[in-house]
Amino acid sequence: MATQAKVLIFENSFILANYLLKLWQGIAQQSISDHNQFNVALSGGRTPAEFYCRLTTIDDDAVWRKTHLFLGDEHVVTAGHKENNYRMIKSSLVDYIHIPRGHVHMIPTDADNAAVAAEHLKHELIGHFSYQRKPLPTFDLILLGVGEDGHTASLFPGMDNIADPNLVTVPVSLPHLKNDRVSISLSVINNARYVIFLILGAHKSEIMYKILEENFTCPASQVNPANGELIFLLDNEAARKLSRSFIHAHEQDTLSLKQE
Repeated sequence: MATQAKVLIFENSFILANYLLKLWQGIAQQSISDHNQFNVALSGGRTPAEFYCRLTTIDDDAVWRKTHLFLGDEHVVTAGHKENNYRMIKSSLVDYIHIPRGHVHMIPTDADNAAVAAEHLKHELIGHFSYQRKPLPTFDLILLGVGEDGHTASLFPGMDNIADPNLVTVPVSLPHLKNDRVSISLSVINNARYVIFLILGAHKSEIMYKILEENFTCPASQVNPANGELIFLLDNEAARKLSRSFIHAHEQDTLSLKQE
């Protein structure tokens, strides 16, 4: 685990989502004040759906007009497919907020293959972030999850090029995956201002113990923003295998959040 990481544990997903909602709003306001935009990469899967529904309660058109939403990864499947990440994000969030259509940067899933989709996402990112005049995009916030094998976004254990500093996007085609995928790169993730992991459920407790206490090497454990902040948000079930000493070391932060 990165030494500067903050680990916060919540009684349940509702309290966690409340905290993350406030954190989102604070980062958004800070980003818009700094450079007149709020650039976010969202995670897919089932875990963040509750939080995305909560985000629709932000009734601030001025913020949404300056927000740009990207996907951290996507399955190369049809738009209506149940594993299409944008389908979930659209039905949970995008359909209910006043965000300009051009500010929602979905990854085209009608591409011939993952390599074509990855190249399209790369050009979309470079084009949008060109104002920064930096070699890699700098997101204000990247939301991530963790798989039980330690993957994050669509960066999986055993992928050869995961640490390549020059990659912006990665096409993913692995034998054990049902669908090809496309993902932002580890270098882009580690270039963000804030990276927040959202971890829910007992089925994530083993991998979180390995990452946080055993320095287990996997894509999720290689997330370490060079100039940003790394935050792990866990519910009690996801934190159930963490040792007493580890929880005690983070107890003060957790207690103060429960009191808010």
